Amino acid sequence: MQKIQQIEQYVRDVMAHVARPDLQLAHDFKHVDRVRGSALIIAEREGGAEREVVEATALLHDIGLAYVEHRRDHARVGAERAAQFLREQQLFRASEIIAIADAIRCHSSLQGGGHLGALLRDADMLDLFGAIGIMRAFTSKYSLPEYDPQNVKGETWNMTALEFTERFRSGMGMGAYIVDQLNFQLSCYDNLTTATAKAIAQPLVAFAKAYLVQLDAEVVARNHHDRP
Repeated sequence: MQKIQQIEQYVRDVMAHVARPDLQLAHDFKHVDRVRGSALIIAEREGGAEREVVEATALLHDIGLAYVEHRRDHARVGAERAAQFLREQQLFRASEIIAIADAIRCHSSLQGGGHLGALLRDADMLDLFGAIGIMRAFTSKYSLPEYDPQNVKGETWNMTALEFTERFRSGMGMGAYIVDQLNFQLSCYDNLTTATAKAIAQPLVAFAKAYLVQLDAEVVARNHHDRP
């Protein structure tokens, strides 16, 4: 436990110095701590990884945000920094450090990182769903308008992960509204790989979709009442 406490303090210190506000949004230590909890639940039910290794990987997975200009680079840089820290502090065996770094390096992609990488990816994605996912969508895309009054749930409503991928490839981007961000997050359910994460995510996805349906109903009710 002392080992994990040392890693946690290191992560808190590093992430307190993320210089760019846009890199902090929805990726603070609270997010890291939730991912740790999810990763431990998944690992306990799925097996195949030691608790301390899983916990360390989850804690360290976003430290790259403190060292990069663009979020797309944070996984690679974070893996390098994590490996350096763990080696210098002699906290894990060399083979474990390699596995931890590999999982972190691959956590923003859809493959690689082995079993540990799959656990981390699923734990990270669980933070996209439910009430937490709604909160993070509004936080991360605060500068966008919430919705289009003529299409409250958004043009991306109920899109699959594959459909979003094609949308990105065509240059259309995420969408112009916060609801498009939330729709994208919900599509990430398709990318979960563990049975545990899928079981946890199902009611969370349903909750967030029900929120958008309710939002649509409330906006429509107010915008289309009979006027004097």
